[in-house]
Amino acid sequence: MDLESTQLQQALIASFLGPDPEPFETLISHLMSSSNERRSHLELLFNLCKQSDPNSLSLKLAQILQFSPCLEARATAAILLRKQLTRDDSCLWPRLSASTQSSLKSILLRCIQREDAKTISKKLCETVAIGYFLQ
Repeated sequence: MDLESTQLQQALIASFLGPDPEPFETLISHLMSSSNERRSHLELLFNLCKQSDPNSLSLKLAQILQFSPCLEARATAAILLRKQLTRDDSCLWPRLSASTQSSLKSILLRCIQREDAKTISKKLCETVAIGYFLQ
């Protein structure tokens, strides 16, 4: 990979994980694209975010769960967060700071209480159950 492409990827990661929620929400919504080429590229960027800053990635997913008005974005965020907490080689939980782990626990419990969509509530409960067993 050349320097220019590495710099572009780093700029995209900074944009996705930065304070503006819109680029990350766009990334999440496009991860469900029917275009394999587009989805593969975005999955690569998502995985780069996961490698470079797992705390920010996890909190961004939680932010979407809390604040996104888009039902599909919240559902996707719940699924992706659950996948990040599943016990396998890519499990993020042990790599997260104690502060991020604590924040995620609180956010997920609040989201379960406030979520009106039953399908998302179920996904949140599954995520909390996985998180519980990781402790």
